[in-house]
Amino acid sequence: MPPVNDFDSFFLHLPPFDRSDDFDAFWNSGIQELKKIPTEAQLTENKKKSNARFTVHDVSFKSFNRSVITGDLFVPHDIEKPRVIIILSDYNAKNNYRNYILDTSAAYFFMNLRGHDILSVEPGTNPAPGEEKSYPGYMIENILDRDTYYARGIYLDVYRAIDMLRLRNFLDCSAIGIIGKGFGAAAAIFAASMSERVHALVLDTPSFSYLRLSQNHSESDATEEINSFLQKNKSKNKTVKKNLSYYDALNFSDKISCPCLVTVGFKDRFSPPQCVFALFNHLICDKTIEVYPDEGNEAGGEKQFKKSMKWITEIINSQ
Repeated sequence: MPPVNDFDSFFLHLPPFDRSDDFDAFWNSGIQELKKIPTEAQLTENKKKSNARFTVHDVSFKSFNRSVITGDLFVPHDIEKPRVIIILSDYNAKNNYRNYILDTSAAYFFMNLRGHDILSVEPGTNPAPGEEKSYPGYMIENILDRDTYYARGIYLDVYRAIDMLRLRNFLDCSAIGIIGKGFGAAAAIFAASMSERVHALVLDTPSFSYLRLSQNHSESDATEEINSFLQKNKSKNKTVKKNLSYYDALNFSDKISCPCLVTVGFKDRFSPPQCVFALFNHLICDKTIEVYPDEGNEAGGEKQFKKSMKWITEIINSQ
């Protein structure tokens, strides 16, 4: 177990925001741009994925820059117009939530992060002995242009997913829940800060938060890609730092109004605990944090997932 002073440094971490004066205007403009793009959603029942508990639909829809975003929608058989939970995986990582048993008290939309459904190497795959790890490189895509940066697409994709789901007449999207892992949690924070339909939020070891610090401590693929770019382009450091501030999850934290459940592992090498607490401490909503002093990025694993799922379904189904 970490020393007491480590606990104190995590719990008491409250760094200042670094939002630019046009932060809100930037994101409101992005939302307005997105609304001009037709959703053009397509849902196709997938009988191979469906089972005795859920009908599964292959989903696609248009989002930021008219990119096509995909995912799987699980709809329970025994509920008419179920509430929905959006589930987001971490960057360049497997969505382990797909391996867990889902409760039939809600529908679930597993959204693929843009580009992740066409990766030549499966996310989360370890390199063979002697081989270097392969990175998709998305996190440095247009990083010098805040308006077209890859993360802008991810954040707006989740917001667009809410719009896509609310237009399905067999779903009740008046109270949506979102579960995000790592970078997916950062995207979930953005969506919850922008949409009144999000009534519960689970942030599973959130990353891409308090970037001023996490870029020096995190060993995540997203951090590795950005730091590698900066090492080769040192003259662009100021521009990148400025652009990333528009995507730092910390800068959305005080805009969340729905209940929020956060998980953290004190041995997490990808989502530094001091950065998770920086985010948590800035939340001004009804909030709870589940602390795992002796665990890393898994932070409770399936047991915590079941606990988080029970928490989020009870909230959205009580609205």
